[in-house]
Amino acid sequence: MRLKIFCCALLLLMFNVAVVYAQLGNPCNDADPDVSCPLDTWVFVLVGASVIFATARLYRKQNS
Repeated sequence: MRLKIFCCALLLLMFNVAVVYAQLGNPCNDADPDVSCPLDTWVFVLVGASVIFATARLYRKQNS
């Protein structure tokens, strides 16, 4: 059973890698990647949100 779970997990991991690298060309329409890529411009917001979420989760876990 463990071999079956390992094979399924490995297959899912390989599928995710294939999907991530399936985007060909420049996602920013060959423009300056720092200006027109929405993920690059919102990275600080994503990091801030993840820090707030992790802090709140750990605080709730510590109090319970």
